[in-house]
Formats: sequence, C-alpha cells, structure tokens
Amino acid sequence: MNNLFSQRRQRHFMELLKYWRLVFNDHFVIALFFLFGALAYGYSQWLPQLNSHLWWSRWLLVLWFVLITQVGRLATLIRRPDPVFLLPQVTAIKNYLKQATTYSMILGVLMMLALSAVALPFALTTERLTGIDISLILITALITKVTWLWTARKAISIRWGEQHRRTTAEYWVNPLIVWLFTWLVGPVWGLLVSVVLLGAMVAYYRNVAIDWRLAVRAEQDRMYSIYRFFNLFTDVPSVQGNVKRRKWATGLISLLENGNRPWAYLYAHGFIRNTEVSGLVIRLTIVGMLIAFFIPVNWLNTVVVLLFVYLVAIQMMPFYEQYQNNVFTHIYPIAHQAQVKDFQRLLSKVIVLEMLLIVLASVGRDLNWQRLIINLILGLGESYLLIKFYFQSRIKKITK
Repeated sequence: MNNLFSQRRQRHFMELLKYWRLVFNDHFVIALFFLFGALAYGYSQWLPQLNSHLWWSRWLLVLWFVLITQVGRLATLIRRPDPVFLLPQVTAIKNYLKQATTYSMILGVLMMLALSAVALPFALTTERLTGIDISLILITALITKVTWLWTARKAISIRWGEQHRRTTAEYWVNPLIVWLFTWLVGPVWGLLVSVVLLGAMVAYYRNVAIDWRLAVRAEQDRMYSIYRFFNLFTDVPSVQGNVKRRKWATGLISLLENGNRPWAYLYAHGFIRNTEVSGLVIRLTIVGMLIAFFIPVNWLNTVVVLLFVYLVAIQMMPFYEQYQNNVFTHIYPIAHQAQVKDFQRLLSKVIVLEMLLIVLASVGRDLNWQRLIINLILGLGESYLLIKFYFQSRIKKITK
C-alpha cells in the first residue's frame, strides 16, 4: 500500500506527459510566448496609470485570490475497481490518502503562490504594502489552499461527503472570508482567520473514513476535466463526442463550399467536422486576436499579425491529403487540377477570414486605425503570396 500511490503517480505522470507533448508543440509554444509576452507588457504599461485611491482595487484583489484558490484539485488517483480490491485495506488506505493529499498540496501550493505573485505588482501599486505584509499574504495564500484541499478531502468521506451543497459552498465561502479580512481589514487578520479555519478543518475531519463511491466519482470528474482540455488539441479516447447537427454550421459550410463540385463539398464538410483542424485554426485565430489587441507597439503588432496568418496557412496545408487514403476518391472522373483548385479556394477563404479578424482586433484599445490599415494591406499581400506561391510549391512536393 505504501508503494501503490507512488506507482500510480508515476504512471499518471507518464500519461499526462504523452498528452503534454502533443499540446505544447512548436507552433503553440510560439503562440503562448507571444501571448504571455503581450499580456506582461500590457500589464506593465497599465500599472503606472493606477493610483492608491481606487475604491475597486481591494475588491478586485479579493475576487482574484478567491478564484485562484480553486486552482489545483485533490488528486487521489483512485480507480473504479478499488472499492472491491482495496476494501480489506481499510486501515492502510489512510496512509494512501495521506500521500495523495501531500502530493496535491505540493502542486496546489506551488500554483497558488505563482498566481498570487501575478497580483502582487497590482497590490503594491494600489495598496501601501510593506515587506511584512507581502510575506503574510503569501503565507495566508498557502494556508488557504491547504484548507481548500482539506475541504476536498472531507467531500469524499463518509457522512460529510453526502452534504454536497454544504461542501460546495465551503469551497468558496472559506476563501472569501479569509481574503475579505486580508484586504479589507489587514493581512494579519487574514492570516489569523486562515489558521483558525485550517485548525477547525483538520480537527473535525482528520480521521473520517473514505466513501469509495464519492472518491471514485471525484477522481473521474477531475480526470475528465483534464482530458477535456487535452481534447481541445488532440483526440482523447476517454472523451466521447456526441453527434449533433449544428444549424449554424450549415451556412458556414455553404460559404466554404461555394458550388456543387465534389472536392469542394468534401473539403468544406471535412474542415468543419474535423475538429482537429478547424479547432486548431479557431484557437490560433483567437490567440492571435488577443495578442494583436494588447500589443501597442506598431511594428511588433504587425509582425504578430503576419506570423499568425502564416501559422494558420501551414496548419491547413496537411488537410489537402485528408482523403488520400480513401480509395473511392481515386476513382472520381475528375481531373487532379480540380482538386487543387477546390482546396485552394477553401484555403483562401479560411486564411482571408482569419486575417481579417486578427487585423480587426489589431486596432487595439487606443483605436489605432492607421495600424489597422497597414496590417490589412500587408495581410492581404501575405495571404496572396501564401495561396498563389507557397501552396503551389507544397503541392508540387506532395505530388512528386
């Protein structure tokens, strides 16, 4: 039993690592680099505009710290067969849960401290904080997260776990009380309240027995939320999709299809239904719009716009071979050039639409229309070069 959690933790880490490699590919890392860089730059430019007499600053800090307390859940790694095979190990399971709680606390506290550090520059700008105050706030954040994880431990226990509504309220009410005292009264009072809540939680729920049914359900919900995130970037077998007609997609398919040609029909429907391709294009477009909106430097903004147009184009190129493994497409009485032209039309519509959205977002908070016009001209030029020349060169390499 002592080695059981260590073995499961290692297998769990290797499974997550397999998906992380697919999620954080080269293009996504580049997009994240520009995104966080733009957000950090915009954050640094926004702070000097603030003063220490803002009535809403403390309430914003309370909201931020309550929200980040919810990050990082209790990872028990309990599986569905465990209630049968581990039921005789009633005493030894306590040591297993102790290891799981410690593991979750380490990860949860690290994430809590990192997210707390994000808000400290804002707090130092709007509030008169000393070094001691900052230390007390970070300690309070640590204790509050540990209390939250003890609440999660209580939620999978016999007797207390059945009180689902009360436990759900505690997830939010306990941190809210702590951070209201911290930011509205003082960091010392917030620390005292957090210590009292943690002491009461440990004293009352320290030796409660596990409810296997609730524990299995909680772990399944936690893993399902992780798999749903991975499913945004790649196909996850554990996440089953439901087939449902989307009426809004009918008009979009008609726009992309634009005719009754067989290859135009296949590519338009395949692009919308293939969430791996269309989802990636949508995510890159949204990330590009956010970055372009928050970057105030004109030349850097233009570089980002052109970069994301290029990223979408190269992500679309492999879709040309989507139906090459389907034997029936090779017996169509249609010339190969028709397939090339239909895919080129689809590519041009997607790239131009994505380019227009990013260029529109590049107007920024300052409504810089001159920058928008420059980005529009350069974006149209880049789209033309990608569609007419880059695409043709890629097709020649593929058909050789």
